[in-house]
Amino acid sequence: MNIHFHPCIWAVLAGFSLTACYKDIDLEKYRPEPTLVLNSILSPDTVVRVQIARTVFFTDHRETDTNIADAEIRMSVNGRFVETLRYDETSRMYLSDYRPWVGELISLEADSPLGHVSGQGIIPEAVAIESVRLTARTFDDPDQMYWTPDGVTYGKSYEVTYYITFTDPSEERNFYFIRIESGDGIAAETIHYSYDDVFLTQQGVIDGVTTDTGIYGNEGRTFTDDLFNGNRYTLKIVEKSPLYTDDSRPRKVILYSLSEAYYHYLTGIFNTDEESVNGNLVDFGLMEPSPHYSNITGGTGIVGGVQSQSFRVDLKSVLK
Repeated sequence: MNIHFHPCIWAVLAGFSLTACYKDIDLEKYRPEPTLVLNSILSPDTVVRVQIARTVFFTDHRETDTNIADAEIRMSVNGRFVETLRYDETSRMYLSDYRPWVGELISLEADSPLGHVSGQGIIPEAVAIESVRLTARTFDDPDQMYWTPDGVTYGKSYEVTYYITFTDPSEERNFYFIRIESGDGIAAETIHYSYDDVFLTQQGVIDGVTTDTGIYGNEGRTFTDDLFNGNRYTLKIVEKSPLYTDDSRPRKVILYSLSEAYYHYLTGIFNTDEESVNGNLVDFGLMEPSPHYSNITGGTGIVGGVQSQSFRVDLKSVLK
């Protein structure tokens, strides 16, 4: 016997079927114990600063204060105990009186009611920018369309190529970060990194495939000396943006030298979630921990080292 249901009956049955697919889940039973977070970015430009916090469960979106103010932080330099850091209420960090030197190994240990964590970092040698050469072209850009009393007017855009030259130390593998800032210290216009092999090679490792397109970013990019170890090298980076005649467009090119741990930490962030990034790299490590890399034992976070050298240019010299 064939049974035929009215379309309305099918709709009711489908509704019962969908309802049966829903189930309340008690997320609290998946809540892990909080983990200690230790962040410290080491630079000869400032005393050692340490941030101690704890992780939160993703449902605790209303909780903003994760700082821990009752930890004990001990610091050693090249294996020798130096001091116990003091907590500063204003910065909400643990501060030292010590400025690290190039090549020193800084070890940090923290004890709190949540447990024990430790990490260490080394200060890399700074590498100077020897020169920055600029070339440029301007062109009519159909994407720059303006309405005027006389009708539609098309504006111009520019493309500036930076040739950034420096010499890599030969003794060891070195790690870098390059950033181009505008005159007011914020990120420059759209930067294209796909013109240089050091970024193409790195992107292939990250993506698992070799690619030669789509490497953009405003905040900066990490790279290594794998292609030019111990040699003089010239990075090629391109900036593209609409052209405004009343903008002088000063630029500061900054070459950061990184410890290996800080390189891995920043690579995971800048190459996947650059929109969340801003500020100086010395301060950047004192923020939310990256889920991509940590060199902290017993918890998460980063102890990294950084130095920087900069070079100032003005795009007025090549934009006409």
